Amino acid sequence: MLNRHFSIYLAAYILPAAVGFFAITAYTRLLSPAEYGVYVVGLSIAGILGAIFFAWIRLSVSRYQAMSPEVDFRGTAMVAFALTVSALCAMAPLTFLFHRDVSYELLLASVFVAITANAVDVGQEFERAKLRPYRFAAIAIARSLSSVGFGLLAIWLGWGGLGLLAAFGLGSLTGIILNLAGDKTRIARWQKSQLTQLARYGLPLTIGGLSVALYSTSDRLIVAYLLGKDAAGIFGVAADLPRQFLVMLASSVAAATVPIVFRTLSQEGHAATRERLNESLELLLVVIMPVAIWLALAADQVAGTLVGVDFRAGVSALLPMLVVARMLGIANQFYVQISFQLAERPFILAAQSFLTLVLSIALMFALISGFGLYGAALATFATEAIGFVAAVVLMRRAYVLPFDPSRLAGVGASAAIMAVAILAVRSQVNGTGLLSLIAVSLTGGIAYAGAAWLLNVANARTLTLRLLRNFNRKALGV
Repeated sequence: MLNRHFSIYLAAYILPAAVGFFAITAYTRLLSPAEYGVYVVGLSIAGILGAIFFAWIRLSVSRYQAMSPEVDFRGTAMVAFALTVSALCAMAPLTFLFHRDVSYELLLASVFVAITANAVDVGQEFERAKLRPYRFAAIAIARSLSSVGFGLLAIWLGWGGLGLLAAFGLGSLTGIILNLAGDKTRIARWQKSQLTQLARYGLPLTIGGLSVALYSTSDRLIVAYLLGKDAAGIFGVAADLPRQFLVMLASSVAAATVPIVFRTLSQEGHAATRERLNESLELLLVVIMPVAIWLALAADQVAGTLVGVDFRAGVSALLPMLVVARMLGIANQFYVQISFQLAERPFILAAQSFLTLVLSIALMFALISGFGLYGAALATFATEAIGFVAAVVLMRRAYVLPFDPSRLAGVGASAAIMAVAILAVRSQVNGTGLLSLIAVSLTGGIAYAGAAWLLNVANARTLTLRLLRNFNRKALGV
């Protein structure tokens, strides 16, 4: 089941990631760094609002619907979401009492994006929890395509970064419509006991979710404050490239594995759960490691080919450091933090996330002042490294996760072979054009795939030979 679900979720994330990568390439050619900076700031505000008001619903649904597939939490989640939207809409105008210089167009667009994006995300959590990967994939792909379509239309109409922000909300609205229209099952009535259950577990996680959202967006806001919107646009692109690839791929692994881990714990016990966790970690590293190596070592080719001229130099310089930082963040978010959810210790997760936020803000102000944009990347790396160590230490107070070096040695060896191949080709190719990017990418990809097959990483050779045998039997009519 795990491999089958993962392949579907991989498509559900990798296709939107490819669309998003195309979007970054197009947007950085059609918008100035300052205009793109408006879009980055608006998404940052929406992310903070989503963490404050909606994260508790999404995280609670992710756990309890997966562990209790026979119970329908949708009616209760809808009531919780409606109440939260009312609170957000009532509180948003208060912003102008304290900050009269705030752009009301930017605030309204950010609120719209926060509501629509989180509504579709909550709906997707139900699809994951009920192990319906095909519907999840269809909604995710439709959402991504419509967001980019609306975005290109907004730019063509001359609406700039603000129009691009609104287009993202419209794309999410498309996902909401598909989610509601495609599910014909009857929605159960909301129950006060369910609402209490979701709130008791989810609201403490709001602190952690807010810390994560502030951390993931404060870097751009601090860069904009200290260095201007042009610098925020460049930093936003450099940070978004690893996110588009690495976080999307990691999310596809989590979408397939986390609901199964929760269900295994409730139905089969700790031994089976630890085996699922070992599989999850191995699969996570198998998927993200080659992309991280590619982005870090081929940063000149990636930036020089795929982003606009005004962004290239800055993105190329920042990308390797941000890739390493993102890898540490993924290990923390998509593996270590599962410990706190399995143990139902949300306050530990909140404490670790808050520590990361405080550290990030302090390092950002200190290092940007001294080193500019490179200081922002260095602060991100240091924050992720310290946050990962803190999470591993705190894990000892929750559900201790397994770590089997023997299962991961093949991943490390394959990644090392890929790195050597990329460096060898880089020394021979000239320039940063499309041909150089293709040469580096193909060589690195073939080297990694070949090494992983020979070393039977994640049972790649075993599964391939099994598929070939099954194909031959069918072909021969056996």
